[in-house]
Amino acid sequence: MFNRDIVFPVLIIIFSATVLALIPQFSIPSYGQQDASVGAKFFPTVLAILQIIICIALLAQRKIKQLKTTASASIFSKMSLFGLGFLIAYAVLISFLGYLIASLIMFTLYLIFLKTKKASYYLFAYFFVVVIYYLFSQVFLISLPEGIL
Repeated sequence: MFNRDIVFPVLIIIFSATVLALIPQFSIPSYGQQDASVGAKFFPTVLAILQIIICIALLAQRKIKQLKTTASASIFSKMSLFGLGFLIAYAVLISFLGYLIASLIMFTLYLIFLKTKKASYYLFAYFFVVVIYYLFSQVFLISLPEGIL
């Protein structure tokens, strides 16, 4: 049976390597010219490299610990299915409401789902969303989704 501690990092490494191979095709944004300080290749490249590094670290951690389980865990846990549903809902919501409002709503729902009671976690999440919005819109001059509503 497949072990999810090995299968998923390997799949993400393969996906990220494919993205790195395809990135040179995206030299000009498809939404038109923007006066941006970085090109269209910058963020996908950084994210793909970070994903590869993190997955290699996960594989190394797995090798070092050599976790021994009595019963083999299934590939898909309840939390991973929740994460998939969360990402799909976020993608749908962001297309309707835009980045800022959708991110604030989804961070709130995520923290509620995890039964987080500390107000500081909520404040940090909101601060993070606003800082990312400011960073992209004012510093990098990259427009984030505005939504149709």
